[in-house]
Amino acid sequence: MKTNRDKVPTGIAIIFIISVFASTCPNTQAQTNISFTPANKFLVPTYNGSIGFAVNGTYSNATFENNTWTFTNLRLNGSTPLKNLKISTQNSNVTIFSYLTFNITVIEGLQLRYVVEGKGKQVLNLGLSAEEGWEWSVAFNGAFVGEGDGWTIFSDGTLVVTGASGNVSIFYFNSFGSSVPSSNLPFYQQHSVAIIITAAVAATVIVAVVIKVNNRKHLGEGSL
Repeated sequence: MKTNRDKVPTGIAIIFIISVFASTCPNTQAQTNISFTPANKFLVPTYNGSIGFAVNGTYSNATFENNTWTFTNLRLNGSTPLKNLKISTQNSNVTIFSYLTFNITVIEGLQLRYVVEGKGKQVLNLGLSAEEGWEWSVAFNGAFVGEGDGWTIFSDGTLVVTGASGNVSIFYFNSFGSSVPSSNLPFYQQHSVAIIITAAVAATVIVAVVIKVNNRKHLGEGSL
């Protein structure tokens, strides 16, 4: 039986935490395009859906056609620029939090994270073509789910997520020097790299929060 509860070795996770700190620094290029804020909503009226962003950002163009929003040169504050994003949502409201890419010694890839209100369907395309050795993985609220059990990927790179509620993380990555995981392997072995990445990203957020709290504490003590 497949399980999502197998633990990743602590040492490997720590290595990836360091790598994430070193490799996911956002692009700081000046933003000169159309600006948006979390207050802006991009509606999909026919399908009773909406799309928003958790942070400020910019895009060079946003079009709505066939009940799908297409964002060009999307830049979210604190994230990696995303050249193209097509997204539609049905019976659900989506808030996109971040888009990060990483390229280190043994692995490269990306992560898109969003939050869903309502158990509907999201259809996304990040403008990526299928490549040998690359793998998709999706996690609902931190738990990885198998393809066909909550999400489906098509040959043109279109990803359909169904029934998700809460946090959704989408990974697309390639682990250098290893073959494509066999479908006969346990689920945690097929998706071990993505599991490590999730742990590393979560740990990075925790460490950042701790540092921020400590800095505020020190500032408060210094003002006494």
